[in-house]
Amino acid sequence: MRRVRRKTGGISFLTAMICICCVVVGILCITRYANIAKQKERLKAENSALIAQSEALSDKLKQIRAQEEFGKDDAYVESVARAQLDMVYPGEVIFRVTGEKYN
Repeated sequence: MRRVRRKTGGISFLTAMICICCVVVGILCITRYANIAKQKERLKAENSALIAQSEALSDKLKQIRAQEEFGKDDAYVESVARAQLDMVYPGEVIFRVTGEKYN
């Protein structure tokens, strides 16, 4: 007589392994996507900070160039030399008046 195998109603080992693999791959994909999203937000914030820094440096460069152009003016150079370095032309005499009163 021949024996007939009956199915017990459970799932086969191969089917269970395929399901487990699908779940693991799904979890890995979700975590990878979450990490990429976090990195994207961090890079956006860093990009905004770098843009602001670039604009600030650009403004500072404009100011430096304006001062450089202003410094080429002979009248400006002369006024700085007289005020800060106490320089005079030959033959000039400087009189400094202080606020002290004499009796």
